[in-house]
Amino acid sequence: MKKIINLLIISSFLLFGGCKKFLDINKNPNNPTGPIAEEYILPKTIVEWAAFQPYSSSHGEDLMGYTVNPGGVSGWGTLVNYNYSPGNYRDLWSVPYDNLEDIEAVIRKSLIDPNYVVLGAAAKVLKVLHYQHLVDTYNNVPYTEANRGVGNLTPAYTNGVEIYKAIADSIDVAISEFNKGGANPSALQLTTSSDPLFKGNLTLWKKFANTIKLRLILRAGSKVNFTNKTFSPDGFLTEDALVQPGYSNVTGKLNPTWRRTYEVSGATTSGANYASALNQRVPSFYTVGFYDGNKIYDKFRGSLTYRVYPSPGINQLGHDPGSNDAAKVKAPNDWYIATGTVNATNYASIGIFKGPSAPQSIMLAAESYFLQAEGIVRGIITGNAKEAFNNGILQSFRYLNKNEAGSISNKFVNVKTGKIATAVGVKDTIAIDPLFEFNTYLTENQDNYLVNFDLATDNNKKIEAIITQKYIANNMINGIESWNEYRRTGYPANTIPSVANKYTSFVSLQSLSTAPDKLPTRIQYPQEEFIYNSTNVNAQKGSGANGGISVFIDKIFWAK
Repeated sequence: MKKIINLLIISSFLLFGGCKKFLDINKNPNNPTGPIAEEYILPKTIVEWAAFQPYSSSHGEDLMGYTVNPGGVSGWGTLVNYNYSPGNYRDLWSVPYDNLEDIEAVIRKSLIDPNYVVLGAAAKVLKVLHYQHLVDTYNNVPYTEANRGVGNLTPAYTNGVEIYKAIADSIDVAISEFNKGGANPSALQLTTSSDPLFKGNLTLWKKFANTIKLRLILRAGSKVNFTNKTFSPDGFLTEDALVQPGYSNVTGKLNPTWRRTYEVSGATTSGANYASALNQRVPSFYTVGFYDGNKIYDKFRGSLTYRVYPSPGINQLGHDPGSNDAAKVKAPNDWYIATGTVNATNYASIGIFKGPSAPQSIMLAAESYFLQAEGIVRGIITGNAKEAFNNGILQSFRYLNKNEAGSISNKFVNVKTGKIATAVGVKDTIAIDPLFEFNTYLTENQDNYLVNFDLATDNNKKIEAIITQKYIANNMINGIESWNEYRRTGYPANTIPSVANKYTSFVSLQSLSTAPDKLPTRIQYPQEEFIYNSTNVNAQKGSGANGGISVFIDKIFWAK
């Protein structure tokens, strides 16, 4: 009966995801129990974080060249000039803080009831995930005084450096609590029906926690004096972290990434219906250059990423191509892979948009391996950097070749063109094999140090190769991480914008930025903070007018 209830609750999360009224347990911040049991709050939060991924990714996609304006559409405003106001990207703040209220309820419950120790540990990991996002986006944010509901409606801000140190410590506590709770037969456990992320596998939760901690340490560099820079013996993620609460082609239950393309009805999703819809976006020359041979040749992932590879709708950010059909959207968008007539039912179940019932990624195994590779290069962890680097690339091939069910596709591929096929028997066509595609990629780029790690002869080149490959792996999947990594490392390599260097610059031709690379450095705090928490948000002094934050000068503490 408990399992049935869990399934019903998760189904309800899908239908009402993002609606705080449905399961609002925060009416009384001093009562950690609330009307809904904490074992149901945790999966709700996981599902809402998964639903947030396409929106947060789209922010990085617009900044890093994954998506640009097409021809035939005007009015791009801040997308192309970067002059962000407090009204831009408010959900990058509001969604995490909404989730954190519920996460804190689970943590409070675990502090008074030892039987909730496992749920509390998972909640701590999710809290770290949310706060790293907030610091990486805004720098100083409410932390120590946050998430107290009516107990404190105007929380003070905590320095980003202090938050990084505190949440890294929290990872260590969470892993210890997973061990303690997993060995306690009376403790409430996560299960396949109550855990839409790792299906109750605590080893995977600990690997996930280690991987997040490694990302914290790498991103902070020498700017945070971490209490403990070691990791539990559980290791790091070697598989994709995928959320699957029961997505399906039913209103309110669509896979969040799929919803960027099609509605349940089969109609093309528009920006009016979904903030990260792609019906008015095309790829950039800069990003396609990592597939079409301008920088790297990658026919297999090119065909897995763009339907009309090597000639998708393509443009340069801030450029108006007028009536140039080659720069216009190929409906529903250029990333949707079809198996015939392009519509909502003829999807190839491969690439980025795998289907309405596909699981939703929140961290790729590829990212984990690239983090490990960099950690080895920088001496933070031990191991073989080349092996981790190559595994990161291989895992990217594997993810793109996975189908709606999360398994490697049983379709076929032409080894000469990289194009997907539906039947064997055609010359040069074989069953899809990510390892074959990976090995071909290495061979065809053996003289390129961005692919052949042996040619990266110093640490700078090694880091450039790692971050560039992470950029390729995160294409249209986790764009905000690519934006974070660029601000931290300066990679992938980028030049000052001009019409002539469209393959080497992802910067808008209409940029108003005064920064050397003509990019913004961050976004503004949301308008709601200036209305409801004005004293504390205005205390965050920057280089802008009247001492406010400048989106062209002020940086996140770890930024280069």
